[in-house]
Amino acid sequence: MKNKVLIAVDISESTAEVIQKGIDFASKMNASIVIASIIPIYVDYLQSQMALVPTQWDEIYTAQKDYALKELQKIKADYNYLDITLYIEVGNAKYDIIDKAEKEEATYIVVGTHGRTGLSHMVIGSTAEYIVRHSTVPVLVIPIKKD
Repeated sequence: MKNKVLIAVDISESTAEVIQKGIDFASKMNASIVIASIIPIYVDYLQSQMALVPTQWDEIYTAQKDYALKELQKIKADYNYLDITLYIEVGNAKYDIIDKAEKEEATYIVVGTHGRTGLSHMVIGSTAEYIVRHSTVPVLVIPIKKD
């Protein structure tokens, strides 16, 4: 069985760093790579948007998916010599990353973490922590340091 590494990213300033470290890890095992980004279904939830009808939400999520795809395609182009598949969906990253890893039969998951603690951790939650606790395959966590 060939190794497969699922690299889970949000589309943020740390995306390229997490992908680079995930690719370095996967390359050491000659593994195929899936780069997955889940657009949170609750992103940009503001009181003023409560009145939006479902088709407007669909437009917002479509635009976010298109943006994510464009960003990930730019990064993928730098690694055109590797077997990389992109996966972008709207959902809940905590659950959908684990589900995608199972469907892809990934042997490892790579995920970044901002290392929030205290109130911000309680309010925002930790996708990386959830994945570590619930994954059935090993998880490599990349700490993201902000200067």
